[in-house]
Formats: sequence, C-alpha cells, structure tokens
Amino acid sequence: MINLFSQKIMAHQIKITDKDLSEALEKIPPLSPVVANVLKLIRDPLSSSSKIAQEIAKDPVLSFEVMKLVNSPLYGFSRKIETLEHAVALLGLKSLESIIISAQAKNSFDIELKYFRLKRGELSLQAFIGAYTSKLVSQDKWPGVEDVAFTAGVLRVIGKIAMDYFISKNFPEVEAEMKKGESFDKIEKKLFGLTSSDLSSIILEKWKIPEEIREIVSKFNKLHLIKDKSSRLYRLAVSVHIGDRVAMMTGIGASIDSMLYQIDEEIFKNAGIKPEDIEKYLEETLKIYPLLVKELSYILPP
Repeated sequence: MINLFSQKIMAHQIKITDKDLSEALEKIPPLSPVVANVLKLIRDPLSSSSKIAQEIAKDPVLSFEVMKLVNSPLYGFSRKIETLEHAVALLGLKSLESIIISAQAKNSFDIELKYFRLKRGELSLQAFIGAYTSKLVSQDKWPGVEDVAFTAGVLRVIGKIAMDYFISKNFPEVEAEMKKGESFDKIEKKLFGLTSSDLSSIILEKWKIPEEIREIVSKFNKLHLIKDKSSRLYRLAVSVHIGDRVAMMTGIGASIDSMLYQIDEEIFKNAGIKPEDIEKYLEETLKIYPLLVKELSYILPP
C-alpha cells in the first residue's frame, strides 16, 4: 500500500519517498500484543467478560489506562468502577472496544510535536476533548452510535504525529503557505500530496481498526466526499468534524493549525445543525474541561 500511495503523491511540490513515509509512520508504535488480543476477544462472540478482563490485566499500563478512562467524566458513570471485571461487564463490548482503542492511542499521544507546537500531553488533551464533543453531538442528534463517534474523535489526530515529521523537514515551505491563510489540510495536500487525516487512516489500517472508523477519520475534514448526506457515515463524520472544531475553539492544546480550520458550512444545510448548536456544544465542552485535565494530568508536563 505504501508504494502505491507514495507513487501517487510524488507529483506534488515536495517529493515524499517510500522511505520518508515509512520513517514518518514509525513514529507511531504498533498495537501492543495485549491490545491486539483483547480486540480479537471483544470481536469473538464466544468470549466471556472474565476472559477479556484477564487478558487486559496482563498489561498493567493498559489496565491503568482503561480504569482511568472508565472513571473519567468522558463516560459519566455515577459511581466509581473498582475492578476490570466490573468495567467489562458494565460497559458492553462496543464501549469496551472504544476504551481499549482510546487507551492505546493515549499512550501514542504522550509525545511532543515540535512543529505543530504541541507540548507533551497536549495532543492527548486535544484528542479527548474533541472526542467528548463528538460523542456529545452524536448523542444529541443521532443517538445510538456515540461510541463510534468517540473512538473516531480520539483517533482523528493520530496522523499529526507522522505529519510533524514531514513538517520538520520542510518547515519554511509550510510557514510560507500558512501566511496565505489557506486551511491547513489544503496546505498539507498541496505540499505533500496527503493530509494528517490521510496519515491517520493509514495508521489505523496498520492497527486493524474497523473500516468505518477509518473512513470517518479520513473524511471528517472532507465532508463533500460523502455523497449520501443521510447516511450513518455522514452523520458520524459531521459529529467528529464538530468535535474537532469545538476542540480548537476552546484553545486547549492549540497547535499551529488551529486557526487555519473553519467549520464546514455544509453541515448547516445538510445535517440539521444550527449555529446555536455549536455554541451549546462549546459551552458543554468548556464545562468538562477542568475535570478532564484533572483526569489526564498525570501525562501533562508540570
């Protein structure tokens, strides 16, 4: 896949070789063996809750991350969940899959992105704030798929880790394009032939993340490519689109591209979203922010 992809993008201003693409993708660790096994068990209808919990427990870091996320305001349980067995039994498989994938991503996000100007921990905040809002939009407008919206919301930024590598090698060209005021995904596409979202999709394919989530992550910045505006895909992509933009509006974990993205106005025409909805989602997200920072504070710099 990498060979075909790189051949397609060589015609752009900056030539991206197979080696460049491979080196950029190496910045993101593969799924841990335990995470891969847990996801297999979750997708196996014959697996029991106790067997899944036992597999998670093999990785102390994963266990810690899962329990931290389960008890965070992102999931909103009224009482504290004390054990993995309780968490697995209470969550259901879809929510558990979302948390496992999010926990893996969270570890990948624990990195400084120098050229996006994100300190260690800020990418994680940006990911989870956007995911919270994506879930909020989905619950409000299209209930029943909020776990998918949340997972895609978390994973939407993972391509920035690889894109930071490309920017590091070509920062003067990127900076010159930024001064023209174009949206950042257009700058990425113009210079490199691919965007952070495209890189996210490639990474998620390597992780064997379900195709639906990969497609949402690939298209939430390109809503016009989804022809059926009443489809589940479009609604989920709109949820993540709004989550992403609201996260930027908060100014939390703001990166160099934050001011170069706008809300796609087609959502007001095609998705039944109103400007006052955006204001409502921003207000709700700002309420959760202090609690979220508290829950994620162990990965933030002092």
